[in-house]
Amino acid sequence: MSVFEKAIGWLAPAQCVSCSREGSAICNECAGHITRFGERCWRCNTLSSGSRTCDTCRRTGSPLYVYIATDYHGQARSLLSTYKFGHLRAAANPIAKIMVEALSEYQDTVLDYLVVPVPTATKRIRERGFGHSELLARQVAINLKFEYANILRRLGQSRQLGSRREVRLTQLTNSFASKNDRSISGQNILLVDDVLTTGGTVLAAAETLKASGAKRVDALLFAKRL
Repeated sequence: MSVFEKAIGWLAPAQCVSCSREGSAICNECAGHITRFGERCWRCNTLSSGSRTCDTCRRTGSPLYVYIATDYHGQARSLLSTYKFGHLRAAANPIAKIMVEALSEYQDTVLDYLVVPVPTATKRIRERGFGHSELLARQVAINLKFEYANILRRLGQSRQLGSRREVRLTQLTNSFASKNDRSISGQNILLVDDVLTTGGTVLAAAETLKASGAKRVDALLFAKRL
């Protein structure tokens, strides 16, 4: 967090999106009420130990494990909306902590990952003043004490928010490229993003990472749309 952002936080401290208590975008008590997505296959919702992708969904090129902290509703939705559309960068850390706690619950022994964000579209960065996925992934890496690398780039900047499922999936075909294959080769990658909708983003990014030589690709997301 920059000195300017710290100063803003001191002058106008963040308020909990649920109870309005000052000090954080979500207080510890309200964060504890956010329900977990649970150990399920991320695509078909079949119960699955450790959030492992089921054999059927693995045939689509899915990551081996996709960890999702919660569903996209209630407090979780309010928190994420405040972060992305309310431009509250300070919300990145409490969101990341919820994600890391979920990861620790789903995985007995957390692998030594290289944490990689799904890159934010350039247009969204200009509009919001920051890359929400990149900042979130940095906070995840800090909380896990893992290395962070922003090594994916978007090949297109099509707007996806609100698009039909068919359009979103078409837009994401071959939509990512790696900046440095040598940084990816042989690595266990933890791909980080905020919300899972169609799953096309995760599949496209994972495909790029695997093609660049990643040893294994898992994903960690804050919420899944119902």
